[in-house]
Amino acid sequence: MILLSALLILPGCRREPKRTAASGTAALMDQVAKAPGYRPPADGRLTRRQVGMYLDVQRREQEIRKNGGEGATAGLRAASELGYNPKEYSWVRDRAQDAEMLLATRDLSRQVAMARQAILARLHRQRETAKSAGERAEIDRQIRELETPSGTDRPDPVREANAALLAEAEHGRR
Repeated sequence: MILLSALLILPGCRREPKRTAASGTAALMDQVAKAPGYRPPADGRLTRRQVGMYLDVQRREQEIRKNGGEGATAGLRAASELGYNPKEYSWVRDRAQDAEMLLATRDLSRQVAMARQAILARLHRQRETAKSAGERAEIDRQIRELETPSGTDRPDPVREANAALLAEAEHGRR
């Protein structure tokens, strides 16, 4: 009876061997290499499904990192665990990161424009109280510099569409 109990209990006490990061990474890279190919759309636009995939993988990737998972491959591991094609995920991730950069740049540009308007308002007030023509001329020069548009890039409709789709999905997630 004791022998039978020991045989039943011991397998449950056995620890699974820890995989080293190198073998885990190598296995993951092998799995990625064997994944079916992904042909991105010719127009470069993300779909709602792909944005959802990106957000799902991001959540899982954060969990992997919190649990001590390898940093460089956490996204691919998360995509693989969730059953997504890692090649498609890589393409989507690149487009989504580009869209996130565009959104951040747009937000920063909005903040710069607000600061420029505040400075212009202050300069206009200073011009009204300037004591000399030279002082007014210097203030006028500063106003012209701030009012002169800088070289703005023309918007890319694909990047704009991807950014709008990502912003909409992230807003809906909150």
